[in-house]
Amino acid sequence: MRHLTRGFVAAVLYSTMALSPAAIAADGERIAIPKPADAPAGQPAADKPHIDVVFAIDCSGSMGAVIETAKQKVWTIVNQTAKAKPSPVLRIGLIGYGNGMGPFRNFPLTDDLDEVYKNLMTFKDEGWGSEFVGLAVDRATNEMKWADGKQTLKVIYVVGNETARQGPADKDYAKTAPLAIAKGIIVNAIYCGDVDYQNAPPTWREMAKLADGQYMEIAQTGGAIYVATPFDDELAKLSGDLNKTYCGYGSRAKDGFALQTAGDASAAGLSGQVAAERAVAKSAAQYSNARWDLVDACKDKNFKLEELKDDQLPDELKKLKPEERRAYIDKLAKEREAVQAKIKEISVKRDAHIKAEVEKKGLTGDKAFDEAVRKSLTEQAEKKGYKFE
Repeated sequence: MRHLTRGFVAAVLYSTMALSPAAIAADGERIAIPKPADAPAGQPAADKPHIDVVFAIDCSGSMGAVIETAKQKVWTIVNQTAKAKPSPVLRIGLIGYGNGMGPFRNFPLTDDLDEVYKNLMTFKDEGWGSEFVGLAVDRATNEMKWADGKQTLKVIYVVGNETARQGPADKDYAKTAPLAIAKGIIVNAIYCGDVDYQNAPPTWREMAKLADGQYMEIAQTGGAIYVATPFDDELAKLSGDLNKTYCGYGSRAKDGFALQTAGDASAAGLSGQVAAERAVAKSAAQYSNARWDLVDACKDKNFKLEELKDDQLPDELKKLKPEERRAYIDKLAKEREAVQAKIKEISVKRDAHIKAEVEKKGLTGDKAFDEAVRKSLTEQAEKKGYKFE
């Protein structure tokens, strides 16, 4: 009952935050369109290493299991990128295609991982039936604000279960994939179908080849391995302890806290394993909430705490003298570091437990969505000069 309740709370929170009035189409269909305030402002800084990943996921019929796997394994993928050195800014964008030329689900690249999770949780099997793969590549290439810079990895993962050769000729993947790689954007193809198996996979292989990408096949179930561990509950508790170290400021604080809480509840509602993976992700540098949290914001040497007006400060800081405010934030930062260190310590034990269970039971992830993404993303990041722990 506890998990059901958490899942219900998350669903309510997400449903009230994810869709604006503009997200209701003329026919009454709910289309996830991000509010303008959710979009990243301007081009990301070119002086920082970036890993930009856009997932273009087929939301037509029979894709439900893969979509649910993505929801359960996204934090595992995030945790893999957290192992990269130098530490990159991770940004994720989402596209839901499969409705022909009709409305797509389109969420911009952002480093707000709670926002990404909220958006991903709106994805479902829509029962659509026209999978214009080349058009999805075109929109990912041209409608996302990709980062630039020497050590920036730009990758599109297109996931689908029918032939990639569908849609208008001018948006065929044979034209859109080369245009993507011309902009430095790799296109990886993940095929998970069994319809017209003789003819469909070659189109996906060709698309990946045209954009320096990898072709992968996964199971229609998503193929993921799930191993419960004795460390999951403790990690979930520590995730909650992390939340106590956040100090919101400005107009985004309320929504920031709500997204964080909803993300925790949603992960717990899926399983203890998902909640544990999210806890690990929250302990990494990539999980930054500087846009609304003073602890993260003060890590930036250019951020001036003393320049904030009183109406931008939380109540606990308003009653303090200016010189006491920095000490208060520093205290929270040390508390957070202690919790993060504990999470990392336990996660090492958890990883060892999972590895032992997988070996003992002879489990394999060679057809798993998350394994396909982690392996390919690691290999492509290494070619960009990243090293992994």
